[in-house]
Amino acid sequence: MPKFNTVRFGELDYQQRDVIHLPDGLVGMPQLRDWLLLEMGDDIPMKWLQSIDRSDFGVPVSHSWLFHDSYEFDVPAAAARHLRNTDPANLTVMVITTVHPGGVLVTGNLMAPLVIDTETRRGLQLTLDDQRWSLRQEIDYCKFELAVTGQSPENAGQTVPTALGALRMTAGAAETVGA
Repeated sequence: MPKFNTVRFGELDYQQRDVIHLPDGLVGMPQLRDWLLLEMGDDIPMKWLQSIDRSDFGVPVSHSWLFHDSYEFDVPAAAARHLRNTDPANLTVMVITTVHPGGVLVTGNLMAPLVIDTETRRGLQLTLDDQRWSLRQEIDYCKFELAVTGQSPENAGQTVPTALGALRMTAGAAETVGA
């Protein structure tokens, strides 16, 4: 079992099947391609995306429903092929999250979501050109608090992500992805 020493979490044991591979890395960091998704604590509705390529680098990530009820975007067919995706139900969306000094403000980058295929463990960071979304969307603190306490909002059916998440496949993707 491989071991990896991180600045934040110390030495970690992981299995190769736990690695999320981003062939193009993150925007501005194309050399960081292999990642682990780590729990930050049972009561925190965020995870830590830790680079295996650089032990001192990681970012908090959250589900998009914590930021916006109707967050959605098209996943281009070429991106789905890049992920080797054959089933849109295997795609999930994570938002890179910033906890500002003192923890009084939490924001997420809805302009550059991470799309990960949970089956192939491949992912990519899309850059969206959509004025509905913000680089610094403030988290919905009510939903965050409910998630921390293990409760769900009354409209959970609308806000809690499904396996498909809030993704739509661009026209033509269904015909070309599995081909």
